[in-house]
Amino acid sequence: MENSLMTQKSRLQLNLTAELNDKLNAWAEKLETTLSELTRKALSEYIEGLERNKREQELAEACKSYRQFNKKFSSKWAKFETRL
Repeated sequence: MENSLMTQKSRLQLNLTAELNDKLNAWAEKLETTLSELTRKALSEYIEGLERNKREQELAEACKSYRQFNKKFSSKWAKFETRL
């Protein structure tokens, strides 16, 4: 019997607008799934998107820092370059 964090579940209570509740129910019916499963998937995808955006922002900042370092380093060492 597997007892990982992925299989353990917690209960969460949400307050939704009537419109969002109607949409959620309609999609659950169309996809032949439960409200819980649809909500889990939607939240999981949303959080994955947030995490991906954060990683992309961190990578962009790291690239910018590297470019600034490289520009500064290159200008300091340019006088030592030997051109043939």
